[in-house]
Formats: sequence, structure tokens, C-alpha cells
Amino acid sequence: MKREQIIGLFILLLLTAGTIFAASHSPAEEENGLSEGERAYMEMLEAAPLAVVEGETVSPDQRFLVRAVGATDIYVSGVRVPERVQVVDRSTEKVLWETEGMVGQEALWSPESGFLALARSARTRCSVTVIETENWTSWEFTLPDGSPIPEYTFPAYYEPWGQWRSEHSLDLTFDDGNEGQSRYTCVITTEQGQVTGEVRERTEEILPGSYDFNHDGQPEILELATFWYPGMTGKQMESCAFRVLDGENRILWEDFAGVSHAGENGLYALRLDGEDYLLQYVPKMGQGYCGYQYRIFSLDIKGTPVVYQESRVEFDINFGSPIHESFDIPAIAAFLKEVHGWLDNAQELVNTIWGEIDLGEVDYSSTAALEIALENYRKKLSP
Repeated sequence: MKREQIIGLFILLLLTAGTIFAASHSPAEEENGLSEGERAYMEMLEAAPLAVVEGETVSPDQRFLVRAVGATDIYVSGVRVPERVQVVDRSTEKVLWETEGMVGQEALWSPESGFLALARSARTRCSVTVIETENWTSWEFTLPDGSPIPEYTFPAYYEPWGQWRSEHSLDLTFDDGNEGQSRYTCVITTEQGQVTGEVRERTEEILPGSYDFNHDGQPEILELATFWYPGMTGKQMESCAFRVLDGENRILWEDFAGVSHAGENGLYALRLDGEDYLLQYVPKMGQGYCGYQYRIFSLDIKGTPVVYQESRVEFDINFGSPIHESFDIPAIAAFLKEVHGWLDNAQELVNTIWGEIDLGEVDYSSTAALEIALENYRKKLSP
């Protein structure tokens, strides 16, 4: 529903109430049990169309229909508020789920028809409900801290208010009364027949620079979406999504980076032989076992990575333990020299790496310096 309609509701209700109150004092207007103002309102009400469900009323698999039914005695900016909003089986007309109608309702189906996001708006408030289509349970969207959507905050009007990134990932955008916007990402899951969602605030930015990673002669758009959670000292970064978009804002390629140990990632832009490439470096470590890898790649026209060069080294730092397997200093030094040589000539795009072993101040361009630093590191940790 448009914000103008919502404001119109408030004004109309005030005007209507004033008209009815003033008319009630005229005996001539009491004829047939209705005042002139009441008769005019009823005529306007009967002539008004019922507010419909906007957006995607039919599910992608064509099984379900979202509809507005019944009519209340509430008239708002040219429409009549419905009594109910229902989801029905299109083949049998059986009502599978329903709720109270509002001034505006918009439907958005997940790609596989497993979930319906339903946004409803009233005069000062709105709600977003996610319904799953197996057991027909629902989840009400809240802010990341569990609080409800603030008053005078409504689904975005000048851009899509919602977008399913996948079957279980829903992006939402709201306009607030101060002409600002808030963005959220919901991870939707079902457990023991109940649907629930986990919400993170999302900020988005377009990264600077001009890059053509699919080598089609047209630069792509680089978008970074950062996800925040409410921490003890304010909101804190949890992860980010790096997206390569084509000229029509469609995702060509996407990857994620988290601040947790398991989610670390590094992405860079690299120029080779006059062409743009992506460099990904991920130095993983877990329980003393290390797997460092990098790859340099471009994208084909469909966004599939085309590897230009890649390498990997594995070792562990469980020195003195029966489970210690390998710490091949020449191999590790060769890998680190190679990958840092690429990194020195690359432009950082995303970097949450923190798992690389700390060799102190060392010249990564020197094999000899790296081997000495690695040997000192081994001696330092050995019992």
C-alpha cells in the first residue's frame, strides 16, 4: 500500500467522524435511521473496490492462490478493507491458511513454493508473515533484537520490499517515517513442523573500481552486503556477501566471508595480461591442521569460475604430538612466497582472514627468509 493511502486513512477517519457527529443533530437527516453523512459514506463504501492482494498471488508451482475475501465497513483512499486474506488450494478451493485483512497486502513466494512472505499494512504499522506450505505454520518477522517493526515503518515503496535470494533466504527492505531505509536478511528454517526465522540487519555498498571478470567488454558491478547482529556493545559484523552483478543487476557470482574461524575468506581483484581476474585466498586452520589454498579465476558468461591458476599446501603444527604428520618447510615457504606475490599486486575486495600462522616481520618475497622464519616458528612451538 502507498504511503499516501496510509496518510489518507487518518485524514479520512477524522473527517468522517466529524461529519457523522455534526449530522446527528439534524432531525431531517435521521430519516430511515441513517443521517445524510452516514448514507453518503455507505454509498461510497458500496461503490469502492475491495483492496486486493498485490504481488505474486499464485505460487510458482501453480498450486496455491493468495486472495482477499469479504469486506469490512472501512474505506481508505478509494478501497474497501477486506475481512480476511487467505491462501487456498487452487484445485480444491480449500482454505489452507488465513489471517485478518488490512489496507494493503503484498505476496512474495519463495522459488520452490515452500514459503510465502506476506506483507500487510495498516494506518501506522505493518507486519511481515512467513508461511510454510507443508504444515501451514507461520513466523512473524521481528527485528534482530526481537522487537517488532516500529510504527510508521512500512515495506519499501520505490524498490522491491522483499526478495528471496534462495528457498531459505529472504531479503526485506523497509521505509521509515524519516525517509530512511532499513534492510534485513532472514534465514528461514523449519524444525519439527514449525517455521522460524533468524534475522540480521544488512547494509549494502557498491565497491569502487571498474572490473570485467567475465571478459565480455562490459564492466560488472561489485556489491558488498554486510550482515550485523546485536552484540553486547552494539551491533557487530557477523559476515558479508560479495556479489558480482551484471549490467542488469543480476548476480553473476557470489561468495561469503565470515568473521568466525570457519568462515574466513579473502577476495581480491588481479590484473593479468590486460584482463581482470579474481584471486581467492583461504588459509584454513582447525585443531592444528592447516590447509592453505588460493585460486585465480575469471568468470564465463554464465558466471561459472574459469580457473587460471591454483595451488594448495597442507601441514600441521601439532609438534611433539603423536598425531603430528607434516611440516614441510620448503613446500610451505614456496606456497607463501607465491601467494603473497599475487597478493602484493592485487586490490583487496573482501578480507576476513585471520588463520594464517604468525611468522612476524618477514620478507615474503624471499624463500630463504621464509624458511628461516618457518624454522623459528617450529622451534618456538616444539616441546
